[in-house]
Amino acid sequence: MSIRTTAATTARTDFVSTLSAAGLDAPWLQPGPLIRPKASAMQARVWRWREIEPLVRRTPEFMAPGRGAERRILRLDNPGVPERTSGHTISVAVQYLLPGEVAPAHRHTPSAIRFMLHGEGAYTTIEGDKFVMRRGDLVVTPSMTWHDHGNEGTEPVIWTDALDSPVVRYLENLAMDAYEGETQPVRSGPPARHRHYRWETAYAELLRRSAGEPDPFDDVLVEYLDPVTGRSVVPAVGCYLQMLRPGVRTRAHRETSSAVYHVVAGAGVTEIDGVRHEWGEGDFFAIPPRAVHAHANPGRAPAILYSVQDVPLLKTLGLYRVET
Repeated sequence: MSIRTTAATTARTDFVSTLSAAGLDAPWLQPGPLIRPKASAMQARVWRWREIEPLVRRTPEFMAPGRGAERRILRLDNPGVPERTSGHTISVAVQYLLPGEVAPAHRHTPSAIRFMLHGEGAYTTIEGDKFVMRRGDLVVTPSMTWHDHGNEGTEPVIWTDALDSPVVRYLENLAMDAYEGETQPVRSGPPARHRHYRWETAYAELLRRSAGEPDPFDDVLVEYLDPVTGRSVVPAVGCYLQMLRPGVRTRAHRETSSAVYHVVAGAGVTEIDGVRHEWGEGDFFAIPPRAVHAHANPGRAPAILYSVQDVPLLKTLGLYRVET
């Protein structure tokens, strides 16, 4: 190495040290592109209901009935995501409530979406509006709205929660407040300020659309929308109900968004980046961003899927793309 090269290397090292001491960085000093692409940490995977359900029903062994019922959840853990959530933008969990239990009122900065899975008698009260949840119903608790849950039935109830908490955490605005008291007073008269999407209505719309032109990527798809704004149910997460008719195989494509699916009924297969993932009723599965995927239903009965996707967030940022 020449004296001139040694001097230049020393000067460069000193310059970098001076930058660091001043709290600065010069990325152009490193080889490669100035803006480097980042691979998704989220992985494709399937969570089996036959494994989830018995573990959910065991949770009261480790959390006494009536104490901390709002915490008795099992979160879908994606092995690639450091925060141990189902995706890098969405956290999905399964919650279990025993008869007579109440999950005390609270509020938090993440928005939450509940989709009822099993049981009768569950309710959610959102700032005084009480919604009785039946199988397939969807209830939205927007950011910083007071809400509590309860089970007025005679059997345990199970629902799935989807929160945009990973996004809120990244933005360093994650917070939660406890209500002064276990439950809120319920307003008289019909609820009007918050959204309760009935299964009967959503499924009827899905059936109506199944008679029309299929979507090449999703076959039959309905998005839950806020009837006032016409936008997604919460700003960062969209909710969808989907039908794959018997014998259907959708076109392979990739999206910049990510998704977590729950199989409401039926069975099928989704190929993700060349890997075949079979799923059946009750299962959950995840599709990472930019993963090439296609759905298929080789059976004789329709497959019904409920999904949460970060499409609205990507659209707001101008980053949503679909490639065939």
